[in-house]
Amino acid sequence: MATTPQPAAFGSTPWGKDWIRRVEPIAVTRPNPMLPRARSLVRNDAVAVDHNKVGEFRCVVSAGKKSETAVLSLPRYSATERKSVLRILARHTRGGATSGDLPDEVHAELIARKLSPVPDATEASCTCSGRIDPCLHVTAATYAVGLIVDQMPTSALAVRGVDLSATSGPADFPRRWMSIESLDSTAFFG
Repeated sequence: MATTPQPAAFGSTPWGKDWIRRVEPIAVTRPNPMLPRARSLVRNDAVAVDHNKVGEFRCVVSAGKKSETAVLSLPRYSATERKSVLRILARHTRGGATSGDLPDEVHAELIARKLSPVPDATEASCTCSGRIDPCLHVTAATYAVGLIVDQMPTSALAVRGVDLSATSGPADFPRRWMSIESLDSTAFFG
């Protein structure tokens, strides 16, 4: 018997669930009719994260014949907050955070220390002329970012300005290994 592939689960980790809660709050007064359409756009690859840089996720959403750009803006962590986040990462990650995955314990500690990866001050904008806030495009972009963060939680911290390379380095290598950057090529090859 052939099984059909299951659609992607939105918010399957605490990292992605933070994003999904932005469009699906726990305390809702009425259902949002845009949610099924927004999820469908993401599942049908109609949402592309066009640019991912510090402070924002820029997504191009193709709904029908038009494409709109939705921007989700987040404030950067302050220098003190960044140091706290890096200390938490160092405590919970052995081989560094270079794989993109982070344990759920890191997320729980960030929330407990008021260092949420998705702050309340997150802003959204869109190029469409829709009057509903958030519009379909911002809602679909939020679902797309939720999937990305589910698959690679480090992106939730990188967009807030945490330099994840600071958590990895020569200490992540076994003692018998050495970083290739530490070799002098002329001395090594003769």
